[in-house]
Amino acid sequence: MRSLEKNIFVAALSLFAGGATTSSALVVMLSDLAPVGSPLEAFLNANFTNVTQIRHANYALFSGAAAQDALNGTGAFAGMGAADVVIIGRSLGSADYDNFDAAGYNGLSIPVVNLTSYTARQDGNRMGWHASGATGGTSVAGAETTVTAAGAGILGLAAGPHDLVSEVSLTDSTFNGLAAGTTAFGGGSILATVGLDTLSVYWPTGSAPGNPTAATVATFAGPRLLFNLDNDPNVGNNGLNDLNNLTAEGRQALIRAIDFATPLTSIPEPSAALLGLGGLAYLARRRRSA
Repeated sequence: MRSLEKNIFVAALSLFAGGATTSSALVVMLSDLAPVGSPLEAFLNANFTNVTQIRHANYALFSGAAAQDALNGTGAFAGMGAADVVIIGRSLGSADYDNFDAAGYNGLSIPVVNLTSYTARQDGNRMGWHASGATGGTSVAGAETTVTAAGAGILGLAAGPHDLVSEVSLTDSTFNGLAAGTTAFGGGSILATVGLDTLSVYWPTGSAPGNPTAATVATFAGPRLLFNLDNDPNVGNNGLNDLNNLTAEGRQALIRAIDFATPLTSIPEPSAALLGLGGLAYLARRRRSA
């Protein structure tokens, strides 16, 4: 095998394995009460190439020593580096984040991903990402999700109807997101809706939250992503089944959204990897015929 062809073959194998997209190592700080090694952790490790450590505990109290050590790489994490991404899971009740206990996360320059609108809302003096204090109750079945024009590029889906939310039981017929018709997201762009409720919103650095107060911020110092994982009735509300509330297409949309909003690098989908492998093989054939 000639040297060029060998290099192309090695590059193709790297692409197929996801190695071609690996970037610098990253630390994820996961505020959640599900057990360490939970499905959410497994989801992050399985779908992103550059997660090297997940710091997993109840970090709802931003000013607490546990949260500050996990953020800054001090205390129990001394010498391990600061966190690169914060992800707020679903197993903690939203009351854990009340009285602006979690509002300090708004001022971080690193990305913050929130997987539930309950903790992102202003109601109860939480994080103030949006002005809604109530949840909706829109029926979900089939292609219940509408991807917006803004969401098309971020979620990797054509604008229009998609089946992103799964009904996990015969009694599960509502999506527990935001109040119907809520649009009070400040400088955020709605990426997808479920009926009149909101599935996902993205705020770029420097944009305004939907309900800023003196206790939160006027503008975000880093990117913020809201992606609701909630169906109602929620299956246990323990962080173990939340990902089951998304279809396979919904999971891919979540992966792409996290890839876009954070420095986490998603593993190429098999079809994309195979396409890249085919393209490299074509280049090798052209080289041989030259």
